[in-house]
Amino acid sequence: MYVGVFLLQYERPGASPKRNSDGEFSSEPVKRQVDILELKDLEKEYILSRSRLTLAQHHQPSAAIAGSSSAVEMVSLLIQTGLFDSALSVCQTFNLNLTSVFEGLTFKCIKLQFGGEETQNEAWSWLAANQLSSVVNTKESSAADEAWRLLSSYLLRYPCANGQHHRCVINKLLSHGVPLPDWLIKSYKGVDAASLLRLYLNFDLLEAAAELVLEYVDALLGRGHQYFGIERPLSATSSLVWLPYTSIDQLLQTLNETQTNSSMYNKVRDKLDDYHKLVEQTTKRRLVAH
Repeated sequence: MYVGVFLLQYERPGASPKRNSDGEFSSEPVKRQVDILELKDLEKEYILSRSRLTLAQHHQPSAAIAGSSSAVEMVSLLIQTGLFDSALSVCQTFNLNLTSVFEGLTFKCIKLQFGGEETQNEAWSWLAANQLSSVVNTKESSAADEAWRLLSSYLLRYPCANGQHHRCVINKLLSHGVPLPDWLIKSYKGVDAASLLRLYLNFDLLEAAAELVLEYVDALLGRGHQYFGIERPLSATSSLVWLPYTSIDQLLQTLNETQTNSSMYNKVRDKLDDYHKLVEQTTKRRLVAH
């Protein structure tokens, strides 16, 4: 949809009137300049203006520099102030990547996790500014709990086909030495278990990596496959499921290099043997069926 903006052109005060050849004043037709704006352009201006107002209501120092900010700069200011709903709105309106919002909220979760009482108290104001269903300000629920809940709700509300949002959150947490919450591990296992394994290996979390491989192979064998987004476990009639052998080989090599990890190495090795036996049996059944 388009909107026309009409601008009248008029002569400036004090200008000499124009005359024709007979000496009479000529009456020129009024000129109009037409600018065509798309509705989405007006929407962008509206979202930026609304964000500036929201910023002014919650953090005056940021509002002072927000007047001429670009969409990217506005997102950064909103994240710093804890106005994540507004930041997401700007990102979606201007087709910006949401990664910075997820990373910003994750960092606030980290600060709250290890912050004192003052940090917790200050967080309630920005938490309340986001549309998290029924912010619970009770003794049973801390500001840190609510921040994690907000992060979890965003991951559900803004799914990403390649798991990028989960990945950037997990990378942020692990880079700060923060253990991953159980709900986050469970959520990402169903999205991209192979990527989770690579992240564990990147941060040298060998035990967590080994446990993930054991769970994943169990899922392929039919135990807990629904937790990994696997529709059907390995059988003669099911489709083959890809196993991240490169990462698994890297894990086995690293485990085998130290004596203290020998037990875990044997567990992973034995589990893979079970899997390969079933693959062999399944392949024979397929050949017989055809």
